[in-house]
Amino acid sequence: MDQENHDKRLIRCLIVFIAVWLVLLTAIPSIFYTVLPLDTLETIMWSHPFSMGNAKHPPLAAWLAGAFTVAFAHTDFAMYLLSQLLMVVGFFYIYRLGKEFFSTEKAVFSVILLSTIIFYTFDSAKFNVNLPHMALWPMMTFHCCRAVKHDRMADWILFGVASALSVLSKFFGFALLLALFLFILTGRETRKYFRRPGPYAAFAVFLLVLAPYIVWLVRNGFPPFTYIADRVSEEHLNPAVNFLRVLGESLYPLAMPLLLLWITMDRPVRSLLGFRLRDLRPSDPVAARLAVCVQFTPIALLTLLAGMGMKIDLMWEYPVHFITGFFLMAFWKDGISFREFKKLFCVLMALFLIVQAADLFYWFTKTRSRGHFAAREFAAAARDFYREQTGRDIPLVFGDMWYAGCVMQYLPEHPFAGSFEDPYDEFRFRSVLDREGALGVFHEDDIELLADALKLNADELKKDARVFAFSFKAPFGKTKTLEISFAVIPPRKAGREASQVQIRTRE
Repeated sequence: MDQENHDKRLIRCLIVFIAVWLVLLTAIPSIFYTVLPLDTLETIMWSHPFSMGNAKHPPLAAWLAGAFTVAFAHTDFAMYLLSQLLMVVGFFYIYRLGKEFFSTEKAVFSVILLSTIIFYTFDSAKFNVNLPHMALWPMMTFHCCRAVKHDRMADWILFGVASALSVLSKFFGFALLLALFLFILTGRETRKYFRRPGPYAAFAVFLLVLAPYIVWLVRNGFPPFTYIADRVSEEHLNPAVNFLRVLGESLYPLAMPLLLLWITMDRPVRSLLGFRLRDLRPSDPVAARLAVCVQFTPIALLTLLAGMGMKIDLMWEYPVHFITGFFLMAFWKDGISFREFKKLFCVLMALFLIVQAADLFYWFTKTRSRGHFAAREFAAAARDFYREQTGRDIPLVFGDMWYAGCVMQYLPEHPFAGSFEDPYDEFRFRSVLDREGALGVFHEDDIELLADALKLNADELKKDARVFAFSFKAPFGKTKTLEISFAVIPPRKAGREASQVQIRTRE
């Protein structure tokens, strides 16, 4: 009975932690930020109109963004809430994964230690294609472990569904599939499942869920793979330096939670002087093998790509570290007392609140275009310019990705939006461009990019463009100004027909 009450107290602490997390990380950006991040706007653009795919990534993130945007009437709150709901789902499955191997204390620590990782605090509000992995990777790992532990067909099927959804969010989902395959393959007690129907049922479900997207890829010429190939060919980085950079970025998130564990739950001087490698014993060998496979296989893939000269964005590593708390608990001592638990819990909560306070302080004092830009004023100016020139509402806004996304998100009409940075958008909106034209939004230096993307004459666009200046500032920061050009892009079909009429007349 005492153990039961002890576990309930621990779970209440976890619920408090998750509730504070959900409220603060949804409320702070919803209340204070004036514009959505670039990646969030791009993801919404892919969903408007609905599409089975885009030129960069699979469509799941866009589907989620589109559904929440419509359900919450295009408010920014919808995207911040979606991000944190995905985080909370991930926390739930990390806790359940921990309970498969550890005590309640260790299962709870597997979750709350993630608050020391900057990806989970500062960046988790910025919805992008990596955020669904924050929920799906823990879900995949949990159902894989349940499947090999109990050999239930339901878990194999759910593992297949979660794996397919992960790949539908981003192709990097294959990295975790490889890690879990290695986990099953390297265990004598788990290899036997390759002789049973479970893994093959999971694979069949995986293919079934992915089938519509595979058909779309075939019909459209595999545009994401063209994008990836073009990006790789354009990047020429020093392989050694790039390798070391990515390796350091991948491993440093382990340092802070390990340091906190060591300081708050151990006697640092004694443990340092008396430490021997042979004393390091995992509490559960299967959990340790799982943690090593899942923690380091994606990191190995990223560092391998970096060593080949490919540029690796830091945000790609967000989902990799969902297993960090579990990894540390797999090698940490058993028998954590409630006094030790409370001490570390209070330290982690304090650090989490300090990080949020620092983020707010930064917002109040440092003017940032992606945090303070007057997006609604800008969108209204774009609408007024287009109406003045054409007498109509904007059917499509095309140009710089962030500015086009701002017009789409913050006008009540929510016009379609495309970007010259996305090679698929001209094809996606070809009929609108031919019949109705568009509003062009761009920096003056980018007019050639816009003209090339739409196969137009840059001089003609520049002649009719008008430059507007938009100022914004943090409450206690300096005023910044952005100069943005607007231009009316006439219907291309009408232009071609007019040219044909002139030719016939001359003849």
